[in-house]
Amino acid sequence: MKFLHLLSTEASHSVTLRCLKNPHHGTTLDKNPIGSAPNSLDRIKFRGWNKQLFEKDTLLDPHVISNEQEILHGRWLQTQFLFSTQDSRQLPIVDILDFPTSNTNSQQEIENGPVCFL
Repeated sequence: MKFLHLLSTEASHSVTLRCLKNPHHGTTLDKNPIGSAPNSLDRIKFRGWNKQLFEKDTLLDPHVISNEQEILHGRWLQTQFLFSTQDSRQLPIVDILDFPTSNTNSQQEIENGPVCFL
């Protein structure tokens, strides 16, 4: 990995979170019912290779490509994230923090997509 980091000037990485019967990421707070929790998409954090945190409203804000999680029904839904940086040492993503807890009878998956070093 160190060799790739030394030869690269930028990198990108995609991560997909999937859920069944338990959306990870709700809609924005103003669309949620009164008394519901804030959007869990705002709380989730990703740790990069060099321990740097990617989180909402920071310089390392993960880009959300698609978010189906605001639909509540019994099929698999997903949220896709894309991480791009000009510091290749920050990728790949190695840990997900503040991952929402599951409800009973729900299932969750994480798909770690390809990392591209340029």
